[in-house]
Amino acid sequence: MQIYINKNNQQLGPFEESKVLEMLGSGQLSPNDLAIRQGENQWQRLGGFYPQFEAPIVAKSAAKEPTPKKSRTGLLLGCGGFFLLLLLIGGVLGFFAYRNMYPADSTVNLPNTVKDYKLNDRYPPKGNVWGSEANFVGIYSNESKTQTIIYLLTEFSSESAAQDAMQKRLVETCRSGETPMRFTFDKGGSQMSEGATCAIPLLVRKDNKLVQLGGSGATVDTFIEFAENLPFNVGSKMIKK
Repeated sequence: MQIYINKNNQQLGPFEESKVLEMLGSGQLSPNDLAIRQGENQWQRLGGFYPQFEAPIVAKSAAKEPTPKKSRTGLLLGCGGFFLLLLLIGGVLGFFAYRNMYPADSTVNLPNTVKDYKLNDRYPPKGNVWGSEANFVGIYSNESKTQTIIYLLTEFSSESAAQDAMQKRLVETCRSGETPMRFTFDKGGSQMSEGATCAIPLLVRKDNKLVQLGGSGATVDTFIEFAENLPFNVGSKMIKK
């Protein structure tokens, strides 16, 4: 059956139906062009004859696709990981702070005996949170317990800190205008440590360690003998500067 086409107010044809389909497929004709079959008396849209060439109609009121909700799993995992990290860091810091405040006991820093003097009272060592110093305290006495020595060793984080602490304690114990007596502890011509005093206490420093000696019933010679036999001074002799 032959078909006439009205395109842009121009009448074309007649065309065989196969030719019309070919022209629709190639885009030469549009479904909106008017057409009439031979023998008919009413024009209509070409798409009415061939609906397969009509563009699909999208409903204007079509519901929007729901926006997918963001998964909270990743957020929760991220927050959980962050708090776990904080707990881990806090635990590590807490462990080191505890270890700094309560250092392990040490027979090197607090020996059981110093020559003829025996440790009667050993106090638990204590330090500060930052680990910049640790204190070891004990009370020694001779066999007859007529001489008592109070021993305090402070281990600092650096040698300069020990030197500063020694000078500060001298200032605190020396009376106004009094010049402290300074000395060294030598062994075989080598200096083992240094010391100073304005009477009591007697201060002895070795590297980053500072020992303070006081007591009751003990003479100056007792303190000197005790200092000469500290673990880092064994076999030394005090020499005044």
